[in-house]
Amino acid sequence: MSCDYLPLGSLVEIKTGAPMSRAKKITDSDDPIRTKVLVPAAMTGSRIDDAQLVSEVVSKVKDDLFTREGDVIVKASTPYDCVYIDKGHEGLLVTSFGFILRSFSKSPVDMRYLAAFLGLQRTHLELQTMSKGMTIQLLKKRDIGGLMVPVPTPAEQARLGALSECIQGYKELCRVISEKSDLLLQSEFVRVVQTND
Repeated sequence: MSCDYLPLGSLVEIKTGAPMSRAKKITDSDDPIRTKVLVPAAMTGSRIDDAQLVSEVVSKVKDDLFTREGDVIVKASTPYDCVYIDKGHEGLLVTSFGFILRSFSKSPVDMRYLAAFLGLQRTHLELQTMSKGMTIQLLKKRDIGGLMVPVPTPAEQARLGALSECIQGYKELCRVISEKSDLLLQSEFVRVVQTND
C-alpha cells in the first residue's frame, strides 16, 4: 500500500522546550510557580516514568511550553525517545532537551500514529544521520522539521496508533510483572532464611 510522504514541519508545529537556567532565574518582579518538569530521565521506552519527574520553582514561562494532551515530545539527543502526551501528563514543563510537536488544526496526521512512527528503530537511525555534534549529537529544529513522514489513510493511522498503544501497555505490564516477581523471590528467600536461623 503506497502513501504520501510529507515533511514533519508541514504536519505539526515544532517548538523547542524552555532552557532551565532561564526558567529558574527568578527576579523580584516575577511571580514564581512550582511545577513538574519533564526531564530526559523521565522519558524511556515511549513512556513517561512519573517517579523521574522533577518538581521545580520557575519564573513565568510561556504556556505553550507546558505539555497538552495530544502533544508528542521528542528528545533532541540519543536515543531520541518520544512520548505521546495523554490527559494524565498535561501541564509538564518541557525543557530544552526536547521538542514539542503540536498538531496544526487541519493536519492530516494522527498524533498517536506520529508517536509510533517516531518510536521506530529505523526512524531513530534516520534522526541519527541528521544530528550534529562531536560529543553529544543533537537534533536541530530545522533538521527534524525536514524528516519525511509517511502519511497513510486516517483509518490506517488510527489502527497503527492503537496497535502501538496496546504494545506499550503490554510492555508496561511485563515490566511490572518482572518487578513483582523479583520481589516475590527476595521475600521468599528472606522468609526461608529467617525461619532457619
